[in-house]
Amino acid sequence: MKRKIVNKKIQELDKYLKQLRKYEGICADELKNDLDKMWIVERGLQLSIQLILDIGNHILADKGISVDKYADIFIKLGENNIIPKKFAENIKGMAGFRNILVHEYAEIDVEIIANVLNNSLDDFKKFAEHINNYLENK
Repeated sequence: MKRKIVNKKIQELDKYLKQLRKYEGICADELKNDLDKMWIVERGLQLSIQLILDIGNHILADKGISVDKYADIFIKLGENNIIPKKFAENIKGMAGFRNILVHEYAEIDVEIIANVLNNSLDDFKKFAEHINNYLENK
């Protein structure tokens, strides 16, 4: 595995999270009424989710493990003790949320976006910490 690739993606994730943190505390109504903020938050979440999926897929591929669906990435990471199984269960919904952001943008529930923004950013940080721990102990 090319740790350099994973480390670069973790650095990108950190950069995106710093930007998203600027918008923490914003309610769904504020997002609905400010298209600029809505687009920034949507895109930031989409890119952040894509990064953790890419990181997970890269590590699994290095171990010779392939997945059929994005949601399986987190489950396989948990099954292979790369991240804790309970944490994998908690974040597996991120893959589905990413698909909604990418493919169903006209029907996105702003309440869900606000909820993820205000309650799930720490999950991205925890994911990076688990990956760093795995790489250090590998």
